[in-house]
Amino acid sequence: MAIQLVVFTLNEEEYGLDVSAVNGILRSKKFKIQSMPGVAKTIAGMINLRGQVNYIFNLRAKFGLPDEELAEESKLIMLNVNQSNSGCIVDEVTDIVKLNDEDIQPQPAFVSRSSDNYIQGIGKLQDRLIIILDPEKLLAVEELPLMATAG
Repeated sequence: MAIQLVVFTLNEEEYGLDVSAVNGILRSKKFKIQSMPGVAKTIAGMINLRGQVNYIFNLRAKFGLPDEELAEESKLIMLNVNQSNSGCIVDEVTDIVKLNDEDIQPQPAFVSRSSDNYIQGIGKLQDRLIIILDPEKLLAVEELPLMATAG
């Protein structure tokens, strides 16, 4: 069985999300991300997209990476997960790839014991390694109540 991934970069590393969870890719500069007081640093804020409030997550904060200003090429990957439309800020969306089962290695045991178990596996594509993320687990448990009550 094959999986199709939307591949993006964050801090020069490659990550992938199952294309079936992706609801769209937007240029971040076209939207004003409105901050929300009193929420976790992993939530960058919210945008108005087609008349709907969509929450935007800062993956740099979630992954413990240095915070940077949004670059011209920064994108918002919009996801439809957990009965909610939300997005993630990424540096750039690079391509869509198809991986077969033999091209995917399960996540290492030391990662699966972690409380933030959002890594599904590692994709191997020629000389590239793509960290495959689970879109439903990408939102931490403590962020889910906010998503349910804020919308």
